[in-house]
Amino acid sequence: MRLRKNFSQYYHSLLCRNAYGHISRKIDVYAFGVVMYELISAKAAVVKIDKPSTEFKSLEIRTNDSVDEYKSLVALFDEVIDQEVDPMEGLRKLVDPRLGYSYSIDSINKMAQLAKACINRDPKRRPRMGDIVVSLMKLNYTIDDGSRIDIAALSLD
Repeated sequence: MRLRKNFSQYYHSLLCRNAYGHISRKIDVYAFGVVMYELISAKAAVVKIDKPSTEFKSLEIRTNDSVDEYKSLVALFDEVIDQEVDPMEGLRKLVDPRLGYSYSIDSINKMAQLAKACINRDPKRRPRMGDIVVSLMKLNYTIDDGSRIDIAALSLD
């Protein structure tokens, strides 16, 4: 029960406060970005890390005598998307393994980029929900049509 309360407080604080500590209309946009990451990966918003990683500060929760290490899904995706070498390979590792290879990595990348825009630390820089819907419709059209569109076409600027 204590573990669940800690997660709830952690997740709530991520969602409900902007840089100035105030509740914002962009909370839903942030939450939608997290949901998109959850859809891509089939993982919860906060995941238990099997091997300790020193690359990121993670939420540590003590249960009995052991320390369990947790990382937010946002941090996992940020780590992959922001890498310079080959972010596509990292994205492949985050995609729900039940999908096998029956997906377009370009579409996953576009969806992850859209989710990243939604979870921007500055609520004013997050897209409007209407813009998100349009971007997802364009992405869906591209998948259905089988044609390619430039990533800039999904830009929210």
